[in-house]
Amino acid sequence: MRNLNRFLPRLIVFTAIVATAIVATFSVAPAADDDPPAPRAGGTTVAPPEADSEAAKPDPKNPAATSSRAKKNPPKSPGSKTAQGQPTAPKAPLFGPNPGAKPPMPTEGETSVPKDDDATDPFAGPLPKTLAEWRGRLTAEQFQITRMKGTERAFTGKYWKTETPGTYKCVCCGEPLFTSGDKFTSECGWPAFSAPIDKKANGKVAETPDITFGMRRVEVTCRKCGAHLGHVFNDGPPPTGIRYCINSASIVLDEAKPGEDDAAGAETPGKKPAK
Repeated sequence: MRNLNRFLPRLIVFTAIVATAIVATFSVAPAADDDPPAPRAGGTTVAPPEADSEAAKPDPKNPAATSSRAKKNPPKSPGSKTAQGQPTAPKAPLFGPNPGAKPPMPTEGETSVPKDDDATDPFAGPLPKTLAEWRGRLTAEQFQITRMKGTERAFTGKYWKTETPGTYKCVCCGEPLFTSGDKFTSECGWPAFSAPIDKKANGKVAETPDITFGMRRVEVTCRKCGAHLGHVFNDGPPPTGIRYCINSASIVLDEAKPGEDDAAGAETPGKKPAK
């Protein structure tokens, strides 16, 4: 009993302190949204964050504060960032006109067809200077034969037995080299010609000694671009007795139009001279 009387006053004091603290905590009301801004040292006030339209409104009571808010919150321009940091879409296009828009139709007196033939001529423009450039211009077979001095298999070429009139041009540069009038049927398996187009020793077709593979031969190349064409032999028909054995992959036939004459056909053995 004596201990209870000694502890009871302490318990009453502790309970009163706890109760006072609880009452003080829950009796503080939250600040209203329209409370005036807290004063700063020196008598100035800090305006709460407002929208851009509210920041630009004039304050008749405090013109200085209005001007300062206008400087801190200038109106947004196209392409600026919003309050959340996201860029706003500009009104004007970023890269000028629409890149995907179709060009206007040609007006009267104009034409959409190129004025020159460079767009359709496969041999237009400067000749390649490196093997990499030639590889990009030719097919794999054409590159291997013309630039690497290869040989196509016999009886497999496109022109080995064709009789279509026309002019045979270099597949690399388009230089005219042979004509169908000088072409004759040969059992060698490759296109055979009795003479080049200009009938000259130092003309469009160049001849170079070739001793590769243990054989003595004469290599035939295009004088303009150096493309390997084939070889020339002394077993052709009269009157020349020459056989230019040419790879089909190294030449391309430009077929003659109706009514065109074959200038080289007059001396072709086994064929009627061209009129």
